[in-house]
Amino acid sequence: MSAPARLRVVGLGMTAPGALRPEHALELHGEAPPDWFDAEVLLPGRGYRKLPPGCRYLLAAARSALADTGAWFADLPAQEKAAVIGGNNAGATLQDDFDHTVIATGAADLSPARVPYMALSMFAGRLAPEHGLRAFSLAANSPAVAGLEALQTAARALAAGRATAVLAGAVEDRPAQAQGGGAAHDVGAAVLVCVSEGAPAAGELVYGHCSVRGAFVGEAPGVPEVSDVLDPLWKDLAAEGPPLARIDAVLDDSPAGEAVAAWLTARAGDRAITAVARPPGSGSLAPLRRVVGRLAAGPPERAVVLAVSAHGHVAMADVVPSASGVP
Repeated sequence: MSAPARLRVVGLGMTAPGALRPEHALELHGEAPPDWFDAEVLLPGRGYRKLPPGCRYLLAAARSALADTGAWFADLPAQEKAAVIGGNNAGATLQDDFDHTVIATGAADLSPARVPYMALSMFAGRLAPEHGLRAFSLAANSPAVAGLEALQTAARALAAGRATAVLAGAVEDRPAQAQGGGAAHDVGAAVLVCVSEGAPAAGELVYGHCSVRGAFVGEAPGVPEVSDVLDPLWKDLAAEGPPLARIDAVLDDSPAGEAVAAWLTARAGDRAITAVARPPGSGSLAPLRRVVGRLAAGPPERAVVLAVSAHGHVAMADVVPSASGVP
């Protein structure tokens, strides 16, 4: 099995309740207070007030991530810069509001400033005019693993020469009330500035390296079925690079989550496991927070961030902070 494309992370941005800096990304949070996002501090400037909340979270996280790169990113030609953003619920409440407005008073009463965001791809697309991205702008929407899939897509695009730098990340807001809502769901955004593994260093800060493997095990798999699918990926992963020290598992209590948890327990050995329980349908930000946190705050050990959706999507991110000594 060929190794997945790897990328180098040269900028990190985190905007979420209790984690307004990347070094706080590993900290778990409770219910987000209503005033947690101070736009005047986190996203100063004109033209943002009427944007959906999720879009503002994403723009703030991207601005923070790009601050790490100095003038390097800004000086790249526009056709060499791109974005891939994952998300599940970023526009859910907004779309629910659209439905209620159309039913109650008609489409003429929809906000012209917000109507474009009924398409989830517009959240990623809003980064293009903001930062001059003309290579491509993509959205990933697989339940729970979309943020990790954004990294996977960015790595493949960079390896293929489609861009020189990619903003890869995830953005989420609370689900609509019709979906169950709730404080335990993901809110906020994370953005990583990524370049290809073999790109010239150009003097920029390097947080570390990352690659992502993906698979599908189905909604109600047994442990043997999970083993058949994931064992080859795990064997391939364990054979690479420095020793694997930590595993962060972002799981729900669905049959797929429970089957993968049992499989992981049997494979982990003496590696430290941090289990992060999430409700089904909570979004795709939590796994990416673990990646950001491992790169930003350490400890400087190689880690795997694993995420599973209730539908059976599985993604494994191999995260190697620069402090581990890997060039």
